[in-house]
Amino acid sequence: MASFENDSNPDNEWDDSWETIWNEFDWERYLNREKDQVRKYQKFYNKLIRSQNRLDEVALFMGWESGNATGDTSDSVEISLDSLPDQPYTLHKHPLFIASKALHDWLREAWTQRISLCDDQIAASKALEVQNAISQSDYYGLLAVTALDLGDYSLAIAYFKRGLVALNSLLALLSEVEQMDIDALAAYAKQAKTRLFDIREIWLRVTADCRAAAAKRFDEE
Repeated sequence: MASFENDSNPDNEWDDSWETIWNEFDWERYLNREKDQVRKYQKFYNKLIRSQNRLDEVALFMGWESGNATGDTSDSVEISLDSLPDQPYTLHKHPLFIASKALHDWLREAWTQRISLCDDQIAASKALEVQNAISQSDYYGLLAVTALDLGDYSLAIAYFKRGLVALNSLLALLSEVEQMDIDALAAYAKQAKTRLFDIREIWLRVTADCRAAAAKRFDEE
């Protein structure tokens, strides 16, 4: 079984997942708490940014038992929602969603901050191009998690491949940004590339697990 499989919902148990007595206020509280997991990941990542093994170390601090960003968290990740009724399953709990979302959120937010300081030094079209590339990568990452949750490993691989194309486009754009010789943007590009390579590393790990799981399923059939 692939390391991410236990946290997915491949048997289409969506009906059971949504049978709750929650009202709109309960869901708002739930979603706000789920955002805390993304911020928690960002906090650990920023503290461990200089470590060569930061992805595995952050995963351990997050409570993901296997020590990587795709590990089984069904028993170890705790979302503190004791005051609410039994929680339904949502994608927000998937470690891949948390890790990918945390890194992409930093890319987007930090870029917006830097652009606001240098908007007279970079063409609006170029700034928007970078922003769109970040959003495209984030989008395919989310689709890949959804495919994993449905147990469709081949579809997940297809989404990861498209996400990697978006990452490569973003890396090329950041190289162009560095050549503009604008200190604030060059500093962003350097930090952003570290996160992009880590997103790629996470996706490649999961892709390898997907291929193994798909091959095993094919052999069993």
